[in-house]
Amino acid sequence: MGRGVVLLVVAYAGLLLLGALGLWALEGTPGTPRIPGTPNASEWDLATAFLFVTTLLTTVGYGSVAPLSATGKAFCMAYAVVGVPITMLTLTAAVRRLTVPLVHRPRLYLQARWGYSRRGAAHIHFVFLVGVTSGVLVLLPAAGFYVLEGTWTYLDAVYFCIISLCTIGLGDLVPAEQPGQPLRQLYQVAVAAYLLLGLTGVLLLAQTFHRLAELHGITGVAGGISAPDEAAELLEGTRDEEKPARGGQGGGGIHQWVASVAFLGRDGGHRGGAGGAIKGCPKQVGFTVFTPWFGGGGQGGQ
Repeated sequence: MGRGVVLLVVAYAGLLLLGALGLWALEGTPGTPRIPGTPNASEWDLATAFLFVTTLLTTVGYGSVAPLSATGKAFCMAYAVVGVPITMLTLTAAVRRLTVPLVHRPRLYLQARWGYSRRGAAHIHFVFLVGVTSGVLVLLPAAGFYVLEGTWTYLDAVYFCIISLCTIGLGDLVPAEQPGQPLRQLYQVAVAAYLLLGLTGVLLLAQTFHRLAELHGITGVAGGISAPDEAAELLEGTRDEEKPARGGQGGGGIHQWVASVAFLGRDGGHRGGAGGAIKGCPKQVGFTVFTPWFGGGGQGGQ
């Protein structure tokens, strides 16, 4: 994983901790309940606040915990406005780095070693990835929730995992809410980590499905970019003869918002210009969600 992604992940962990400390300070007064109308509810603690800010920034939002003070509500609004886009950026960057070892290399192996076509390799890889994702992110964690919660059936646990990773968060089942649970605070932090890792896996699966759809001729979503090469040309500034001279300045301003989920990249790595091609990566290595392309201010590739 690149140094930039590692720094981004560390910064994001700091953002979560900062939010948890802020809410703990604002809502953690002794005797303050976590939800309205429950005077006997457990008081806020750091682990509760950490799980809450994780569900807030990932938009899961179970609703079992909520700030009651005016300052706490104002803090949540400002924190969400800043934190949700940063969460999207962090998860997208993580998925982009995981694409090569978990998506492209297995497909290339199937093509080179077993002689599958591009579509055949993509089909087999997608089915395999669905199976691994279901086992690692749903079935196995569900077994853990089933054991730790006690009152949940295994179906309840599977239901919780799927509803959470789809960011629906109905709130009818919430872990670590029973009084007297052993290592309850550690359990809450583990649930927060599970949500972040699980959403990363879901995004990776969604990216793989999108590529599979493109191989069958289904164009991009949102009426924007319809093919990986077209998206790459747009980001690199080569579409509509916008590519600047090698080593020259790019055009000014924000030229385009890529509002679709697109795979970017091509064989041979990087081309010059003011674009955002990813250096040294094989085919289709990018995954962008509402990513701005800035055409100005940077030097072209050398």
